[in-house]
Amino acid sequence: MKIRQLFWGLFFVTFGVLILFSNIGLLNINLHYFWKLWPLILILLGLSHFTTNSIIKGILAAISAIVIAASLFAFFNSIFGFFNNDFVFNDNKESSFTSSFDSSHFTESFDPSITKAELNLEIGAGTFSIQDTTNELFKANSTGHKSYYQLERENSGDKTILNFTMKKRSFTFNGNNENNVDIKLNPKPIWNINLKGGAAEILCDLSSYKLDQININMGAAKIKVKLGDKTLVTNLNLDAGASSIELLVPKNAGCEIINKTALSEKEFQDFNKTGSNIYETANFNQSKNKIFLNLNAGVSSIHVKRYDSDSL
Repeated sequence: MKIRQLFWGLFFVTFGVLILFSNIGLLNINLHYFWKLWPLILILLGLSHFTTNSIIKGILAAISAIVIAASLFAFFNSIFGFFNNDFVFNDNKESSFTSSFDSSHFTESFDPSITKAELNLEIGAGTFSIQDTTNELFKANSTGHKSYYQLERENSGDKTILNFTMKKRSFTFNGNNENNVDIKLNPKPIWNINLKGGAAEILCDLSSYKLDQININMGAAKIKVKLGDKTLVTNLNLDAGASSIELLVPKNAGCEIINKTALSEKEFQDFNKTGSNIYETANFNQSKNKIFLNLNAGVSSIHVKRYDSDSL
């Protein structure tokens, strides 16, 4: 068998199996991180030039085919959700914006007995923001496909859990693929925020909220997050693909960065390197309020800046 035949055969078989298993629910492995291994393709390609042995070349071609297929699957799945069984294609060219798109409003009332709140967000490609406060517990306005999102609430004692997730992913070929979400939160509870999405623009001014932990898991995205100092300790864990990332932290809070990014442009303003991949502000040990940033990203641009004003 020729090496070219082996490569393309394994590529299509691997790609097809991954799509099939995903569609029927047998693929429970999160491949979001797998596409970050794409540099392995370059390594295998380079290794193939060091040998003339056909068996070794065949092995390298087989591994390359599997890696490329899995990487492409993970890339398109994490960004667009193409291979999920809840994804809908719409090529109806006669559908108008008013018939296919709508503005939806979501509200959950605030109970003064609630002291802790968890917000789980799942978004697709689009523009997403958390800004400003509300007397309600949660308010959201979304513009996009009708019935795009759903909001569920679960109360347990003094804690409430909100799940704001996509009911379906759709893609139209008539240019109307808008997906915008604006959220406001009540500043009184201590919040845990979990954000998961694909190719999106994220703008979050969280400086008015009491924050315990923020987990951001994104594909290729533009991310801008402003943190405050309303709690003694705030943890932010960020895992992203090829992204543009800007984080703003207050100067009066001590901040520590654990940087696990690879092949990234980074700027950590007013931070000193104190260990392997560890950076701290000069006031970290003395500050009453502390912010911990755990950064893990692919080929990205990462900027962490300190501010002493209320402007983004």
